[in-house]
Parts: sequence; structure tokens; C-alpha cells
Amino acid sequence: MLWLKIFLSGLVLSYLFWALDLSSIADVLMEADKDLVVAACLCVVAGQLLSALRWVWLARGLGLIVKLSRKIQLYFLGMFLSLFLPSIIGGDVARGWLLARGRKNAGWPAAASVVLERLNGMLGLLLTVSLCMFFLQLPLLWVLLWNAGVLLFLVIISATPWWWPRLLATGWAGRRSGKISGWKSLQITTPALRMAWWKSLPVSLLFQFLVVQAHVFLGMAVGLELSWFVYGFMVCLVALASALPLSFNGFGIREAGYVGLVVWFGGSSEAAAAMAVLWVLILHIAALPGGIVLWRMGGRDLLKNRHLQDPLVDSDKDK
Repeated sequence: MLWLKIFLSGLVLSYLFWALDLSSIADVLMEADKDLVVAACLCVVAGQLLSALRWVWLARGLGLIVKLSRKIQLYFLGMFLSLFLPSIIGGDVARGWLLARGRKNAGWPAAASVVLERLNGMLGLLLTVSLCMFFLQLPLLWVLLWNAGVLLFLVIISATPWWWPRLLATGWAGRRSGKISGWKSLQITTPALRMAWWKSLPVSLLFQFLVVQAHVFLGMAVGLELSWFVYGFMVCLVALASALPLSFNGFGIREAGYVGLVVWFGGSSEAAAAMAVLWVLILHIAALPGGIVLWRMGGRDLLKNRHLQDPLVDSDKDK
């Protein structure tokens, strides 16, 4: 699968290299407004800090009390690994595993905290697209189908206290045993977790707004004149597409999505490609603190040796 993902990313990027004027893209990049690029980078860093706070709330709702500073470190570590492992899931798995390590019976709550944090962020993304749709001239059928799906997602989430106990009571749940049986002990219907979930949703919306604003700054830096709602619609759809396990870390899918949607809304394909290049650059810059965290925690050996002592782990006395 890894080689298939690399092949698909390479195929799409090769087509873009062939179809676009690379010299024009280079000229746009050379003339980009550096101050706006810095502003975009600050938006991304601020968004990651908010995401770490969201993760803290959800983990505490599941009974995992962890210092905010440690959560920030693990979140940036996950972001760093996501850029160099074959899927964004790789970084999430690593930060969930490191959160659970050294804590008794913390594996399933830690995994659930990562999944719920991602789902909360996805809901914020979906709602951002819904908002932008009402300010754009899109086919009515698209708007209706999208918002019907978002409404269904909200209903399923809101009805968790109803369907979760019934799922646990089914015969299917009773047949789950061994190492994967721990999911049945997850307390995801408690008032504390529900409060943490709904408290995190505004943070997810603010995070998405910051990501969109970062793209607005990058678009302005390369001369793209599009409305904020066009950026919001485009950025969130591309984020969903690049998260699918079809390419290597979204490369190719992300860039093709930016170029295609910018052209569809009347912008320049070369400017869109330049914006995509700057976005990848910013992601790497914003993830550098995670590389420092990984080095402090033992480097690659940290992920290979489950018995290696984690210098950042909190003792029970620090809770």
C-alpha cells in the first residue's frame, strides 16, 4: 500500500509538473510577500496549540489527567511524524501510544481521545464548509446533500448516549474478546465527556478558521484574489480529500485539489500551485517543534522500544 500511495502521489504530481508552467510558479514564489507567509505560519502554530487544548479536554473527559504542556509536546510530535510517516494516522497513533505509556489501563482511553479529537475537528471542518456554501453560487443539490450529511453526523453524535449502551448490549459486542475487548469499557456517555465534546467544538471551528485564514494570507502573498468563503470551501474539501488513504501524506491530491478548485473559481493555476508549495513549507516549519520533542524523547528508538523511559511522562503524583 505504501508503494501504491507513493506511485499515485508521484503520478499526480508529475501531471501537474507537465501541465503547469514551472518557471511562472518559480517567479510567483520569488515575488511572494514574505510578511504574509510569516502571518500564515503564525496562524498554523496557533491552530495547533488550540488543537492540543481540545485534546486535553477530551482526554480529561475520558479520565486521563495530563498536563497541558505535555499534550502540546505530544501534539506537535504527532504533527511532525504525520509529515514523514506514510499516513496522517501514523502521527495520531504515535501520540496516543505515548500518552498511554506508563499509565495503567490507559491504552483504550488514550486511543479514544485521539479518535474523538479527530472527529471533533472533522465536525468543525464540515460545519465550515456548510457555512461557506451559503455565500457561494453552488448547485442547490450539492448544498442540500452536503448539509443533510452534516445533519446526520450531528444526530449520530448527539444520540451517542442512546446507541452506545445498546451497542454494548448486542451479541456482536459480547463476541469481542481478547486485546480488543477493552473498547467496551470506554466511558463515552458520561456528562464530563459530553461537556468536553461540545466545549471543544467552538475550538475546532476556530482552528478551521485559522487554517483558512492562513491560506488567505498565502493566496494574497502570491496574488490570488478570492473571497474568504472560496478559501474556506476549497481548503476544507481538499483537507478531507488529502486525508483519505490514497496518497503519500496527501501529496498530489492536495496540490491538484488547490489548482483545480482555484481555476474553477476563476483564479490562476500557477498562483494556486505556488500557494500549495508555500502551504507544504509552512506545515514543515510549524512541525519543527515536534522534531525537537522527538529528539528529547530519544529519537527513533522511542518508537521502536516500548520499554524505553519517556523523559516527558508525568508521574501519578504530578496529576
